[in-house]
Amino acid sequence: MTGHKILEILKDFVIEYNFPLEKNYTFFTNNTNKIKPGSVFVCIKGTYFDGHDFIKTALEFKAALIIADNAKKLKFDYPYILVKDTKQAYALLNYAYYNINFDDFNFIGVTGTNGKTTVISLIHYILTNSNKNSSLLSTVGIKLNDELLYEPYNTTPGVDEIAKILGLSKKRSIKNICLEVSSHAIDQKRIYKIPFSIAILTNITRDHLDYHKDFNEYKETKLSLFKQLKKNGHGIINLDCINLDEVPLDKKNIITYGFNKVSDYVISDVEYNNSQMSFVITEPNGIENKIHTHLIGEYNAQNLTAAFIALKLLNVDNEAIRHGFLTFPGVPGRFQLVENTKDIEYKVYIDFAHTPDALEKVLKSAKKITKGRVILVFGAGGAADIGKRKIMGEIASKYSDLIVITDDDPKNDDPDEIIEHILEGIDKEKTYIVIRNRRTAIKAAVSFASRDDIVIIAGRGHEKFQLYENGKKIPFNDYDVAYDIVQKFRKVMKR
Repeated sequence: MTGHKILEILKDFVIEYNFPLEKNYTFFTNNTNKIKPGSVFVCIKGTYFDGHDFIKTALEFKAALIIADNAKKLKFDYPYILVKDTKQAYALLNYAYYNINFDDFNFIGVTGTNGKTTVISLIHYILTNSNKNSSLLSTVGIKLNDELLYEPYNTTPGVDEIAKILGLSKKRSIKNICLEVSSHAIDQKRIYKIPFSIAILTNITRDHLDYHKDFNEYKETKLSLFKQLKKNGHGIINLDCINLDEVPLDKKNIITYGFNKVSDYVISDVEYNNSQMSFVITEPNGIENKIHTHLIGEYNAQNLTAAFIALKLLNVDNEAIRHGFLTFPGVPGRFQLVENTKDIEYKVYIDFAHTPDALEKVLKSAKKITKGRVILVFGAGGAADIGKRKIMGEIASKYSDLIVITDDDPKNDDPDEIIEHILEGIDKEKTYIVIRNRRTAIKAAVSFASRDDIVIIAGRGHEKFQLYENGKKIPFNDYDVAYDIVQKFRKVMKR
């Protein structure tokens, strides 16, 4: 791409520049590790690092052009462009680099504190099985139809990754793009300019207050997704959790759902056990849809209903949706039954619940499906909202019979301090134990389990590594560890 073309793309953002306009520039990156000769390095200020501090490194790695928005950190003795906002500039350059035309796609976005992954995965699964090509960008995987490309680091990939995936989707004639959208992604402009046909808001409860200055800012960031809807787009809102007056969208573009009887799509008659659930979705025209699924819990009835509405808007017929709900295998780490406990007296489930609201919903569901005790294994992540740790301790005490407190992902925080914060909320009259080693904690919880008990291992879900200080990563997947522990107990029992 020539310098002239770069200026044309960034014309509304450029403050000043000095670089060869006739020269061809080969690649755009915000990561010095990806620089190759001829690259353009875009300086982006992140949560922990500022790209402007790596300009010298970028030049040493043969970057041909620097794009920055902090004039104080530019020395102006190398090729540069000073712009108003490098995040927006980086998005536009990547869209151009991969030749992205948004009119080639149909974007479906899901945001919310909890339920995002389940809803977007359901939509993608049923679109794919209905022969409507779909790409999925979610916490648990980047997929082109059924092909898993990789598991991402972030809930929503960076804008450079999104542009690349859109390019691959176009080559395969995939029009539907199913995108899980985090508040970080919105704030950091990873979805800048993307025009959504459908945007879903599942709920908004406390989370990420380590990143957002307060809950109101977090909520406003989530709600701002609706500002990126097309004029004829649809916002799908959970009326059980959201006040419509706060949604920045004309009411004619909103479709509501929930247990609330004034919702457009009303949920009723929920029944479930430890392996299946049924409920009814009543449409605005009065048609009742009996839904059968292996997902359980009232919160999953809400998730399924949000997906139901989106799929109808995408012209999937009711029977195909209902069949898809029945066959959907679930999302790894979302109330996932550890398979080798299916035929024994107690059950072990893995769940990603790492917020107070999610933990409460999971434990309530567990209470409902067991005649025995609820045994909980959980901790809290480091480099995250400190205030929610005590609250999660309170919820654990309220809905669990036996609690095993352990490490989650401490990152650079003191693991003992994290546990102390949790203990502030624990009812000391409840039975609880602290075991820092997560494998030992899971083993203890399983050893405590007896007939009709449920063990919930919460907080990490599908994740494959525990994260400790200085970037240390330890291979650890809750499902695999629990499965291995249960297998060993089963072998001992057979002797």
